Amino acid sequence: MNKLTLIILTFILTISCTDTKRTDESDKNKTLVLQVDRLKIKNDSLSDVLKKPTTVKNYWYDSDYDGRGLMDHGITNPKEFIKNSLRENTNLIPLEAVLGGSMRFGKIQLLGSTWLIAEYDDGHVLGKAIYSYKLHKNGEFELLDAIGPE
Repeated sequence: MNKLTLIILTFILTISCTDTKRTDESDKNKTLVLQVDRLKIKNDSLSDVLKKPTTVKNYWYDSDYDGRGLMDHGITNPKEFIKNSLRENTNLIPLEAVLGGSMRFGKIQLLGSTWLIAEYDDGHVLGKAIYSYKLHKNGEFELLDAIGPE
Protein backbone atom coordinates (compact mmCIF):
# COMPACT_ATOMS: atom_id res chain seq x y z
CA MET A 1 0.00 0.00 0.00
CA ASN A 2 2.88 2.37 0.70
CA LYS A 3 4.15 1.95 -2.84
CA LEU A 4 0.73 2.70 -4.26
CA THR A 5 0.32 5.78 -2.06
CA LEU A 6 3.79 6.95 -3.01
CA ILE A 7 3.03 6.53 -6.72
CA ILE A 8 -0.27 8.41 -6.41
CA LEU A 9 1.37 11.25 -4.46
CA THR A 10 4.18 11.45 -7.01
CA PHE A 11 1.66 11.57 -9.84
CA ILE A 12 -0.36 14.33 -8.11
CA LEU A 13 2.77 16.38 -7.42
CA THR A 14 3.94 15.97 -11.01
CA ILE A 15 0.59 17.15 -12.37
CA SER A 16 0.44 20.12 -10.00
CA CYS A 17 4.02 21.17 -10.86
CA THR A 18 3.28 20.84 -14.56
CA ASP A 19 0.16 22.98 -14.21
CA THR A 20 2.17 25.60 -12.30
CA LYS A 21 4.77 25.67 -15.08
CA ARG A 22 2.05 26.03 -17.67
CA THR A 23 0.40 28.81 -15.68
CA ASP A 24 3.75 30.59 -15.21
CA GLU A 25 4.51 30.31 -18.94
CA SER A 26 1.03 31.52 -19.81
CA ASP A 27 1.39 34.51 -17.47
CA LYS A 28 4.79 35.32 -18.96
CA ASN A 29 3.36 35.12 -22.47
CA LYS A 30 0.46 37.40 -21.53
CA THR A 31 2.90 39.89 -19.97
CA LEU A 32 5.10 39.86 -23.07
CA VAL A 33 2.11 40.35 -25.36
CA LEU A 34 1.00 43.33 -23.24
CA GLN A 35 4.51 44.82 -23.38
CA VAL A 36 4.61 44.40 -27.15
CA ASP A 37 1.20 46.06 -27.48
CA ARG A 38 2.34 49.00 -25.32
CA LEU A 39 5.51 49.38 -27.38
CA LYS A 40 3.49 49.32 -30.62
CA ILE A 41 1.26 52.10 -29.29
CA LYS A 42 4.29 54.12 -28.17
CA ASN A 43 6.01 53.58 -31.53
CA ASP A 44 2.88 54.67 -33.42
CA SER A 45 2.56 57.84 -31.35
CA LEU A 46 6.24 58.69 -31.89
CA SER A 47 5.87 58.05 -35.61
CA ASP A 48 2.95 60.50 -35.67
CA VAL A 49 5.10 63.13 -33.96
CA LEU A 50 7.89 62.65 -36.49
CA LYS A 51 5.45 62.94 -39.41
CA LYS A 52 4.18 66.35 -38.27
CA PRO A 53 5.89 69.24 -40.02
CA THR A 54 8.13 71.18 -37.72
CA THR A 55 8.41 74.90 -37.84
CA VAL A 56 11.91 76.14 -37.38
CA LYS A 57 11.94 78.98 -34.91
CA ASN A 58 14.97 81.17 -35.03
CA TYR A 59 16.42 80.90 -31.55
CA TRP A 60 18.71 83.87 -32.15
CA TYR A 61 16.17 86.44 -33.30
CA ASP A 62 12.89 87.60 -31.79
CA SER A 63 10.95 90.05 -33.97
CA ASP A 64 9.16 91.62 -31.01
CA TYR A 65 12.40 92.34 -29.19
CA ASP A 66 15.15 92.56 -31.80
CA GLY A 67 12.96 94.22 -34.43
CA ARG A 68 11.41 96.83 -32.13
CA GLY A 69 13.35 99.69 -33.75
CA LEU A 70 11.94 98.90 -37.19
CA MET A 71 8.44 98.39 -35.83
CA ASP A 72 8.61 101.84 -34.27
CA HIS A 73 9.24 103.17 -37.80
CA GLY A 74 6.13 101.43 -39.17
CA ILE A 75 7.76 98.26 -40.53
CA THR A 76 5.41 95.44 -39.57
CA ASN A 77 7.67 92.46 -40.36
CA PRO A 78 11.26 93.39 -39.42
CA LYS A 79 12.65 89.94 -40.18
CA GLU A 80 11.44 89.96 -43.78
CA PHE A 81 12.41 93.62 -44.18
CA ILE A 82 16.01 92.87 -43.17
CA LYS A 83 16.23 89.78 -45.39
CA ASN A 84 14.76 91.61 -48.39
CA SER A 85 17.05 94.60 -47.81
CA LEU A 86 20.08 92.32 -47.88
CA ARG A 87 18.83 90.49 -50.99
CA GLU A 88 18.66 93.85 -52.78
CA ASN A 89 22.37 94.47 -51.96
CA THR A 90 24.06 91.72 -53.96
CA ASN A 91 27.10 94.02 -54.18
CA LEU A 92 27.85 92.88 -50.60
CA ILE A 93 28.60 89.34 -51.79
CA PRO A 94 32.40 88.93 -51.68
CA LEU A 95 32.57 86.33 -54.48
CA GLU A 96 32.42 86.96 -58.20
CA ALA A 97 29.96 84.93 -60.23
CA VAL A 98 31.42 82.35 -62.63
CA LEU A 99 30.32 80.82 -65.92
CA GLY A 100 27.82 83.59 -66.69
CA GLY A 101 25.86 83.21 -63.44
CA SER A 102 24.84 85.99 -61.12
CA MET A 103 25.29 85.97 -57.37
CA ARG A 104 22.22 86.00 -55.12
CA PHE A 105 21.48 85.48 -51.47
CA GLY A 106 19.82 82.26 -50.39
CA LYS A 107 19.23 81.26 -46.79
CA ILE A 108 19.54 84.12 -44.31
CA GLN A 109 19.43 83.72 -40.55
CA LEU A 110 19.25 86.71 -38.25
CA LEU A 111 21.37 86.68 -35.12
CA GLY A 112 19.79 89.21 -32.80
CA SER A 113 19.48 92.87 -33.64
CA THR A 114 22.95 93.40 -35.10
CA TRP A 115 24.20 90.36 -37.07
CA LEU A 116 23.08 87.89 -39.65
CA ILE A 117 24.51 84.90 -41.51
CA ALA A 118 23.76 84.56 -45.20
CA GLU A 119 24.44 81.96 -47.87
CA TYR A 120 24.95 83.10 -51.42
CA ASP A 121 25.58 81.38 -54.73
CA ASP A 122 25.43 81.75 -58.48
CA GLY A 123 24.47 78.15 -59.20
CA HIS A 124 28.13 77.13 -59.46
CA VAL A 125 29.92 78.44 -56.38
CA LEU A 126 28.58 78.81 -52.86
CA GLY A 127 29.72 80.94 -49.95
CA LYS A 128 28.60 82.08 -46.52
CA ALA A 129 29.18 85.33 -44.73
CA ILE A 130 28.38 87.07 -41.49
CA TYR A 131 27.18 90.65 -41.73
CA SER A 132 26.43 93.33 -39.22
CA TYR A 133 23.41 95.55 -39.84
CA LYS A 134 21.75 98.58 -38.34
CA LEU A 135 18.02 98.75 -37.81
CA HIS A 136 16.74 101.79 -39.63
CA LYS A 137 14.73 102.44 -42.76
CA ASN A 138 17.56 102.18 -45.32
CA GLY A 139 19.24 99.14 -43.70
CA GLU A 140 23.03 99.45 -43.55
CA PHE A 141 25.01 96.23 -43.88
CA GLU A 142 28.69 95.56 -43.33
CA LEU A 143 30.51 92.37 -44.28
CA LEU A 144 32.37 91.05 -41.21
CA ASP A 145 33.74 87.74 -42.48
CA ALA A 146 33.11 85.25 -45.25
CA ILE A 147 33.99 81.75 -46.38
CA GLY A 148 33.81 80.62 -49.95
CA PRO A 149 34.84 77.74 -52.14
CA GLU A 150 38.17 76.17 -51.33
